Parts: sequence; C-alpha cells; structure tokens
Amino acid sequence: MSNYKVIEKLLNPSSIAVIGASHNVQKHGGRLIEHLLKHQYQGEIYPVNPKGGEIQGLTCYKSIAEIPETPDLACLLIAPRLLMGALKDCALKGIKMVMIHASGFAETGKSGELLQKEIIDFARKHNIRICGPNTIGIANVNNRVFASFSMAMTSKEIPMGGRISYITQSGAIGGAMLSQGWEKQIGINKWISSGNEADLNASDYLEYAVDDPSTGTICIFLEGLADGKTFKSALAKAANKKKPVIIYKNGRSEIGQMSVKSHTGVLAGNHEVYKAVFKQYGAINAEDLDDLFDYAIAFDSPNKLKSSRIGIISTSGGACTIVSDQCVKYGLEVPELSNASIKTLTEISPDFSTPQNPFDTTAQILNDPESFKKSLEVFIHDENIDGLVLMLTTIGGSIAAKVAEDIIELSKKTEKPMYVAWTIAESLAKDGMVKLRQAKIPLYPSAERAVKSLAAIQQHMSFLEEWEEKKDEYSDFFFAIHKEEISNS
Repeated sequence: MSNYKVIEKLLNPSSIAVIGASHNVQKHGGRLIEHLLKHQYQGEIYPVNPKGGEIQGLTCYKSIAEIPETPDLACLLIAPRLLMGALKDCALKGIKMVMIHASGFAETGKSGELLQKEIIDFARKHNIRICGPNTIGIANVNNRVFASFSMAMTSKEIPMGGRISYITQSGAIGGAMLSQGWEKQIGINKWISSGNEADLNASDYLEYAVDDPSTGTICIFLEGLADGKTFKSALAKAANKKKPVIIYKNGRSEIGQMSVKSHTGVLAGNHEVYKAVFKQYGAINAEDLDDLFDYAIAFDSPNKLKSSRIGIISTSGGACTIVSDQCVKYGLEVPELSNASIKTLTEISPDFSTPQNPFDTTAQILNDPESFKKSLEVFIHDENIDGLVLMLTTIGGSIAAKVAEDIIELSKKTEKPMYVAWTIAESLAKDGMVKLRQAKIPLYPSAERAVKSLAAIQQHMSFLEEWEEKKDEYSDFFFAIHKEEISNS
C-alpha cells in the first residue's frame, strides 16, 4: 500500500480501536475517547481494556481479538513494556495502521533505541505502519477525527472547512500552537503529531499533504529529517503544484540540536543546510514561531497578492510611518496614488489630512465611521495598488464592528487582498476582530507581522516565476555534496 493510502487510513479511519481505554478522562486512554465522542466521530470506536464492561457509554472489549471487525486504526495508549504484545495482537487481527502514543524509546538512549527497533522490525515483517511512537495524535477537522489526547482537542469553535495542514515533530508545542490557531479561527484542517518517526516521518506526511486535494497550505514544525531525499522530492512537487510550504526549523544552535536529540531521538542537522534546501525548493522559512501561522493565514486568504505594490491606510499618522518603514524593510513598494485617487481623497477627507499613500484617516473616523470605508474604496480602485495594509489602532466598540463589516464587504468586491494590523487590546474590539477572522481577512497584532506575511507571499510568487523556467536545470549537485549530512539529520 502506498504511503498516501496509508496516511489516508490514519487521517480518515472508518473505525478506531483504543488500546488502553479508560473511564478516567484524566488518563490518555480516557481523554482520547472523550475527544472522539465530543466531536461526534462518525466511525466505530472500540475501547480495549482487560476489565471489559463499558467505557464512556461504549462496549469495552477485553482484548483486540474480541473486536467484531478489523479496525482501520489502532491507538496504543499503553506502557512500552506492553507494546510488543499489543502489536502481535494487532497483526493477528489484521490491523495495518497503528498509532503509538507512549514515550520511552529512541529519545531515552540505547535501551529505548533497541526497543523501538524491535517494534519497527516486527511491524515491517507484518506490513503494519506506525505513526509515532511518542505521538500525541492526529486530527482531521472536516471529517471529525480527533484521535489525540492533547488539550487542543477541547478548543471551542474549531473552524470547519479549513485548507491548512499542519505537521509537527514536537507534540507539546504542536498541540499548544494548534489550540492558538483554532482559537483565532485559522483554518487548520489536518494536524499530525509525528513523534519519534520510527516509521512514517515528516517527509512522508509532507508528500501526503502536497498530494491531498483538500490541502491548500502546509505548515511544518521541523526538528530534523530522517529522509532528506523524499523531503526534497515533496518540496519540488509542492513547487510544481504552486502549493506553499511554510517551515519553522528549530535546533539551530548546538545546544538546541542536543535538545532535539534528547526528546525525539532525531539528529537536528546543520541549520544552514536546511535553509539552503528550503530556498532552493521554495519552502518559506519561518524565522520566528509566530511566523508559521502568520504566513499561513496570509496564503489562506481568498484574495491573492499579484505584486509588491502596497497601499497603506491607518487611523494614525504614526502608524502610517510604522507600516511604511516595515514595507521598506521587507522589500515591498509603497507607490504614489494616481491623480484621480488624490483628487477623490481630497474631496472626501478633512482639510487637515494629506491625500497620499500612506493615508492617515485621522481621528475623524470616530465622528464619521463611514469615512474609512470611503477612503478604502479609493485605494481599492487605484491602478497603482495591488494589496492593502490597514492598520487600526485604538478603534474599538461599535465602531470596530462597523469598520470590520465595511472591510469584509469591500473585500468581496475586489481581488486585491487586505491585511489588517489591529493594535488595540482584543477585548476592546472583539466583535470586529471575530468578524474579520471568520471572513478570512488576515489579522495581525502588529504592523511588522502583517508586512512580514505579505513579504513571504511576494517571496513565494518570485520563486514560482523562476521555478517554471529553471526547475529542469535543478540538479542533485547540492544534495550530492550534503547527502550524508541531510540523510542523517
């Protein structure tokens, strides 16, 4: 079975066996079942515990052999010493996809490495594929598969219909970021915590996401690679499909690389080599952890940036300067407005305002909220502008909701993307911010984060333009030089 079909089974199982099931939702085996039930998983759930009886309203089976069918996925939430026995039972039952949640393997040293090897050798002999060990689980939002014990699964109002796939080699940070993303209505549909990657690894999951028609943008929290060739191939395929891949790579320092080894059993490798590979094959390098989802929501916006010519509108003169400086810093243009736009702005603005790009609407917006919408319409229709950064400062309350509604209304009448930097405390403009997020208008807490995200899109656009002309010229020379380092990292 191809890796694609295997990972499809992982993310879209029609039935799940939970080995190590529990009544106690404070235990992993209880929490995972609770999450499946809470999110109304549509398949069959088979709790397995030697005590039998009933768990969380479900029939509990004393052994894997007693399950009335062969489940698509078995989640093993048991101690490492019990795993070999459970794997043998899975093999006898014909289960081909297993998720191992326990830690205590390659990340712990030589004895753990030997146990991990024993498990993988047995799995390969019986054609069983493994996610993990040391994984906290997976989620497929649109299909209501929340097979994880992570607290992220308890998030409220998880957005449906998303097109972002998120692969993470760190379970705890991965789950924490996932919860933040969902809370901000970022459309993360598929999420995989890859764990120690004893079998399926980040390169396999990346390749799946590239081929997955329901994935538009791919985010990866990367610590190290076991399969550099497949990773490179998947990045090239993503470039061919014009599908953005955004990667945050940790383990950049010597101490950081030692830390990666200690909790995943993976060698982090030379960071500069990774950056060079990302650049060569068009992956967007997230320098900061915040960049990972900041860039994702920009790429996920329905309106796409066509050039680096940016229009700036703010409710503050100082904010106009900040955004302008950031645009220059990140290589974006702030062109002059057309004569027609300047004429119209002069007619609709107070005498003390200056009709230009960047444009300060002044505090007049507090007296006349409609003035912001009128100014925005001018920028939308200006032929010199292809994207807009709107920096809202102390706009809150009912005016915030009105401004957000106007931005959403106008975004539906233009192909030009709008990126909003809103600096007021979220509690003071919550209604407006929620409306923007629900409408997939990229929203950021600062000008720099908004402009950096725009620059990431511009970078990807420039890469794709060159890729079509040069992709056949790309040789394996770079990888031949670094083959040993990449394959072992």
